[in-house]
Amino acid sequence: MDMTVTETPEGVTHVALDGRFDIAGAQAVDRRFAELAEKAKILVVDLAKVSFLASLGVRTLMISAKTIIRRGAYIAVAGASQDVEKVLRLTGYDELVGLYPDVDSAARALTSRAKEFESRKA
Repeated sequence: MDMTVTETPEGVTHVALDGRFDIAGAQAVDRRFAELAEKAKILVVDLAKVSFLASLGVRTLMISAKTIIRRGAYIAVAGASQDVEKVLRLTGYDELVGLYPDVDSAARALTSRAKEFESRKA
């Protein structure tokens, strides 16, 4: 499992995964996901190149989502194939985290939500 992390000027952390998110894939990215969950303000997880999602991959995503949400930050999943999205829906992950067709729409939605929340606080 390959994992590429980039930051946008707008403060969006983009995580692109490539490969099988199975036992080996989850082990390869768990630590980095945990670190990102502790510091990212807006995290978009791009699953467009994930060919398979197993329970340990869902576990990695779920733990990260709960950590991010607990901190008051934002997370979304983008670009999941039909099969991967089906797994996310069957596990209830979509009830916790928004699923978007692509990275741009996910980033726009989360950035907008974050700005709206900030304006309410002011």
